[in-house]
Amino acid sequence: MNILWIKDGKLGHEKQVKVLLDELSKTIEIKVYEEEYVIGPLQRYSEILTYAMNGGVYDQDLTNLKYHKKNIQLIIGAGSNVYPRILSIKDGIRSQYIKDILAVSILVPNYFKTHFDLICAPKHDRHKLSGHEAVYFEGSLAKVSTGAVDENVGLIAIGGKNKHYLFNVNKIMEQIEFVTSIYPNKTWHIFPSRRTPHKMIQAIEKLAQSSKKIIISESGFDEMLSKASIKIITQDSMNMVYESLSTKGSTILFNMKYLRKNKVIKQMNELLHNKQVGYIEYNEMVKGLNKIKIHMQNPHHEVFAEVEKLAYKIKNKLNLS
Repeated sequence: MNILWIKDGKLGHEKQVKVLLDELSKTIEIKVYEEEYVIGPLQRYSEILTYAMNGGVYDQDLTNLKYHKKNIQLIIGAGSNVYPRILSIKDGIRSQYIKDILAVSILVPNYFKTHFDLICAPKHDRHKLSGHEAVYFEGSLAKVSTGAVDENVGLIAIGGKNKHYLFNVNKIMEQIEFVTSIYPNKTWHIFPSRRTPHKMIQAIEKLAQSSKKIIISESGFDEMLSKASIKIITQDSMNMVYESLSTKGSTILFNMKYLRKNKVIKQMNELLHNKQVGYIEYNEMVKGLNKIKIHMQNPHHEVFAEVEKLAYKIKNKLNLS
């Protein structure tokens, strides 16, 4: 099967599509073509409007002919910027060459839902898809790893300013210092993100200078995630939380105050309630004196395998072979 993957340049979206295609390739012979399609909001709105008015956006650069010659059978992508592009190519080839192509959306499109042959969506977005052809997964898609962990390795993943949780640099640093102090024999790999504030980076660098057991890492996240016996992750990083849950080892969430209740907060709270993740308890007793304690996740938790389940559902739903 020849598949066209439309990529929007956003790491979180692209990682989910890649792990799904990798999983499909285990049971189906596929060839994947990639198209980088990085656009701004103005162009996206223009394409949505054009598609709505004309019933399709027909390329002037013979793009449809190129993909027709490659015998593309399925188009896939994640993110609001790529959905009009997926439908444009599908409709263009169908109109010009009387040939149908499957259009698959990862995550939920805001518009033209009925134009997709299949939508693959997180369960927390089920309410947006009543009456639509959809299959569901929990959280976000991640590579599954069941390999043995290294008890001498720990991982800390840090997000940054976001619309879900208050990112308090001082409180997060205090929790990092606590965790690294109670597990002094572990080598801790700290992974900041593009959202991590400069003040936080400076504090981590200062901490790393005081111990050879603390390493600031910019690459090798996936490898270290599957290797670490304990992984401490900020709650705003939902993709990283589910990536961690898809590997062995303990997943523990930083203590963070939410800004307002939404689907991300609800999802994290469900994981906490079901003890699928551990958490750091942080209580301010008096000024300058805080109580910090780690609550571990259920020791009998199973590795999440949502991408494997989803690949199976897609194969059956679309009769892929």
